[in-house]
Amino acid sequence: MSLIVYGATDTGRVRDHNEDSILALEMNRTCVGVDALLVVADGMGGHAAGEVASGMTISDIDECFRTGVFSNKSADEIESSLSTLLQEVNRSVASAGQDGDNRGMGTTCTLAIIVGERLYYAHVGDSRAYLFRDKKLSQITNDHSWVEEMVRAGIISKELARTHPSRNMVTRAIGLDDTVAVDTGSCALRFGDYVILCSDGLNSMLADEDIQTIAQTSSPETMCSDLIEAANQAGGHDNISVTFAYLRPCIKGNSNISSAST
Repeated sequence: MSLIVYGATDTGRVRDHNEDSILALEMNRTCVGVDALLVVADGMGGHAAGEVASGMTISDIDECFRTGVFSNKSADEIESSLSTLLQEVNRSVASAGQDGDNRGMGTTCTLAIIVGERLYYAHVGDSRAYLFRDKKLSQITNDHSWVEEMVRAGIISKELARTHPSRNMVTRAIGLDDTVAVDTGSCALRFGDYVILCSDGLNSMLADEDIQTIAQTSSPETMCSDLIEAANQAGGHDNISVTFAYLRPCIKGNSNISSAST
């Protein structure tokens, strides 16, 4: 297998600045033994504090992966290390959030790595990871949000949750407390799969069925821009970020991973 990795972020049509930050990196820009790294962080806070929180989160994750700390680990060790990483990032952001205009800042963080033919993820907040396989989209992560808790309790429908006035109220985030609970998991990948990470600026504008349709009709090269454009056409009420990896067959004699970002 080989991978195509892309990422893009957009301010949207309503906000005046972008508090999202992303990473979409291929093998030779991450540590040995990790084939791809995808991250979406959606910041929150007054002034530019959300932008600071998401930027710190991305920077700390990027720095960690460049040290090679995830090399030669077992599956269980990878999940544990991803959880530890986000807990360390949380402490860093929480500490920085004690001062001045950054007080109370926080960010979501959804992180995915591909190692061989397996996906590993760590997740805090309401950004999402999806798997698109055989023309069907499935959500891998669970939203840590008030409306998602209401959906799981059967109080409101999933469709109503997507447009609910309290949909942006998260129940977990990086930087809000000294400690944070991190969801982790993994799954096997196969040829043809798309791994898609996004901030809620995408899925609050587009139902999963709409995201699935775009995934069915877009090329890997235009997937990010097509999703962002559709969210903007639907209103663009928030910043919109997408990162994704596409697993394609290896071309004989060339197993390199290619990437692009905007």
